[in-house]
Amino acid sequence: MSRRIVIRLSYIWRATRGGLLSAAVTVLGCAQPAAGAAWPAAEDRAVVGLVAGTPLTESDVIAGDQAEFRGLESDLQRSQQQLRLKFAKLRYDLLETRTDKMLDQRAVEAEAKARGLSSKEILSGIPAGRPVTDAEAQAFYDAHRGRLSQPFDQVALQIRIYLAKQHAEAAARSFFDSLRAKHDIISTLAPYTLSVAASGPSRGPNDALVTIVEFGDFQCPYCREAESTLRSVLAGYPRQVRLVFRNLPLSQLHPNAEIAARAAICADRQQRFWPMHDAMYSDQKQLDIDGLKLTAARLGLDGERFAACLRDASTDGALAVDAKAADELGISETPFFLVNGQPIDGSIPVEQFRQIIEGELHRLGNSTKRRLASN
Repeated sequence: MSRRIVIRLSYIWRATRGGLLSAAVTVLGCAQPAAGAAWPAAEDRAVVGLVAGTPLTESDVIAGDQAEFRGLESDLQRSQQQLRLKFAKLRYDLLETRTDKMLDQRAVEAEAKARGLSSKEILSGIPAGRPVTDAEAQAFYDAHRGRLSQPFDQVALQIRIYLAKQHAEAAARSFFDSLRAKHDIISTLAPYTLSVAASGPSRGPNDALVTIVEFGDFQCPYCREAESTLRSVLAGYPRQVRLVFRNLPLSQLHPNAEIAARAAICADRQQRFWPMHDAMYSDQKQLDIDGLKLTAARLGLDGERFAACLRDASTDGALAVDAKAADELGISETPFFLVNGQPIDGSIPVEQFRQIIEGELHRLGNSTKRRLASN
């Protein structure tokens, strides 16, 4: 898609809420295609020129450069999909925020009535967040050292402010949750999810309750940073969590990303995906073709089969499947995770993964109990 179209679509998103998709299409000056119909259909018989009195129609022009027009259609469809996804996420976030606010308010009102106090008096009891320790600030810095270019003493204050805000929010959340539990107030809003096929090499049991689908790039430093987190998650939930890897090489940023992804696919065809996966992330300086062949030999792969696979058209096809899945979900950065469909953009601390996983296990457990109770 051209830069002009992207800018105009994003402007329409900010400018309006109602009639979003139709407004975006109107700005582009075209109509949405009917289901199963080629685009555009209504105007393709319009005369756009005369050659010695013989009409030249739109369909004639389009037939002369079908690839360009199909590319334009594809750009439009992709933009519409991205707008739909963005709208769905913004709507969910607003619904979640308003639901939590309303449930918290009802919990405070119930507590105030039970104790003969005002809601304001109940709210005055929200505890302050605990102080940030030196060890916490240092641990946060160490965990994000790859993204922080400044020395610890130059960013320590900002880290403390950030952590203090997190502690205060956690204390308030705990306060409201205790009131909700006391007065039998429950949120039944399901998490926001995206639908994605959990297809690809996997670690963990196939019947795990929680599946993490990762879109990764073997030359991405943040993907490498996330590896230790994922290992901790799998070690902590050996029966409950399954990890599935899907390729998303960002070749415009990482010149060896695509050949590394091809190497992973070829290693998988010799049942050696995870050893190759681990080797490539452990040494991202060995991702050129020569380095990958040396790694394959060290891991015991058949060298001739491996080299042939790197060039094979079926390897292109496997990469295209993952690229299409990422594109349909609007994923353009790595690492990107979906935990039972819940999207996580970027590397996050292991504690956040655990929180989401525990939430899923709790939600699925309650769902099972309710289903059994209804039978």
